[in-house]
Order: sequence, then C-alpha cells, then structure tokens
Amino acid sequence: MRIARGRAGKPTQKRSETFSGGVWGESILPAEDGIVVNTVIFEPGGRTYWHSHEVAQILHVTHGEGRLQLADGTGGSLLPGDVAHIPAGEVHWHGAAPGSVLVHVAVSVGKTEWMHEVGEDEYAMAFAGEVEG
Repeated sequence: MRIARGRAGKPTQKRSETFSGGVWGESILPAEDGIVVNTVIFEPGGRTYWHSHEVAQILHVTHGEGRLQLADGTGGSLLPGDVAHIPAGEVHWHGAAPGSVLVHVAVSVGKTEWMHEVGEDEYAMAFAGEVEG
C-alpha cells in the first residue's frame, strides 16, 4: 500500500523533452511498480508527443478544453469531468485547445513509448473537426 500526501513539497515542473508548448507536470504518486500518477497542465496549444503505453493510460480532465487524438485519425474533445481510457499500444497524443488551458490527471500503467512531435498541421487539423471520431 502507498499513500501520497497531496502536493506538499512536490514542485510543479516544466516538461519539454516529450511535449510541445507550455506544459507543466506535478507528481501525485511517484512511479513505482509501473504506475505513475501526474497532474498535467497544458497552456493553450500545449500537447504531448505521439506515444503509447505498455498497459494503459487513464486521463481525468479537471479544467479547460483539449483533445485526445489517435494515430488512426480518430479523436475526441476533452472537457471537465471527462475520463478517457487509452488501451495498451494505442498510439495517441493529448493536449490543450488553441484558446484554452487543459488540466488532467494522468494515470499511466507500464512503460510509455515516446515517439515524434505532433506537427502544427496535425494539431490544427485535429481542432478543425476534420478528424472527429
């Protein structure tokens, strides 16, 4: 059993190696046994790189508006209260809408495989509604 005592003494850190734009992360439950829980704060336009998870990822949106986009071209909007499940091996990205912040709690299980950056054209198309799934 583990109990993490909230945010006391755990600084928010800017993420950059696998994120585009202004993205901040705060560890809620440090990585152990292949499970990590983070609060992630995306500035407008901020987003992850393409990636997949060995076991799964759960996103719980708490503030703002964003998008979850799959490599097959399908995707969906993310709004406060939404919970998304990304199964093992599903290549995806997630991030904030152009005019909004996005805050979500991410529960990642197993190793994350990071890929390439989401291009500006890919990002713009996702929000243009051309790839709604």
